[in-house]
Amino acid sequence: MRKKFFSLHLPRKERAQSFVELMLVATVLAFMLAAVVEFGFLMNNYIAVLNAAREAARFASNSVAISETGANIQEFYVTTSIRALSVLCPNAANCPIRLTGRNRDDIVISVLSISGASYARFPDSNGWSLCENHNDQLFFPPYHQTPVALQDQSAWENCTVRSSQLTPSRILSILDPNAPPSGVVLVEIFYNYPQVLGLPLLADFANPIPVYIYSAMPLSSAEPTATPSP
Repeated sequence: MRKKFFSLHLPRKERAQSFVELMLVATVLAFMLAAVVEFGFLMNNYIAVLNAAREAARFASNSVAISETGANIQEFYVTTSIRALSVLCPNAANCPIRLTGRNRDDIVISVLSISGASYARFPDSNGWSLCENHNDQLFFPPYHQTPVALQDQSAWENCTVRSSQLTPSRILSILDPNAPPSGVVLVEIFYNYPQVLGLPLLADFANPIPVYIYSAMPLSSAEPTATPSP
């Protein structure tokens, strides 16, 4: 009976091999679990940035971007960016966009006045960059309440000005020449997600992870007006 009991145990060499195999499998499973958690953090921030872009575009669609004389209204771009930041950064503890140590975040706003297969872009071909205009006096009282993400102006001193990713060729490729004249506001957010867990392979691949999101809405104030007959 005693001899039979000992015969049920694996030899020491096989037990060591099984332990090594278990550790290898457990390491892979732990890495996969951590990657899923990291992806969850990324998706949570992605949704927050997407909501901010959509809300800013909806807000801007009810505003006036171009004056009757055809001039850009600076406050349109300022208030639209403030709307995006107010949704994206409700408080200092919950603000995905932070320029300190990560200077590639930006918000770019463009207005398109479309007529058939051609268009005009305002304020210029690159769009209005928050990084370039973060110190505009319109950000401060009595005009507006300064958003959390802009309260530390020094964090924006070394930021990189971004340009609209919707190039002229891309815009022209999606225009319908038979469509009626229209106006569009375009809100683009460039966000760099800093990995929370910093997994070795993922961190070496891209840390922070660049995220680009845009939202567009009709803008009646940017619709091209008919040229009066002489």
